[in-house]
Amino acid sequence: MIGADVRADATEVLRRCRMPEDEVRWVLTADDPAVIHMILELHRERLEEELAERRMRLQELELVLAAEAAAQRQA
Repeated sequence: MIGADVRADATEVLRRCRMPEDEVRWVLTADDPAVIHMILELHRERLEEELAERRMRLQELELVLAAEAAAQRQA
């Protein structure tokens, strides 16, 4: 949540979202709302891609482990 110390709180939020330090600085020093939006939107897209990749890997892992467990039960 963003409180009275906007810069410090924004920095903390962006770091928790694993934004690279260079991009954090760019966001916090930008004087153009369009630039701020662009940087944040690019990071959002990157996070969504990472999440999709992790979900896919977990699904693959579940299928492999479930097949292995089923094979062991039948043995």
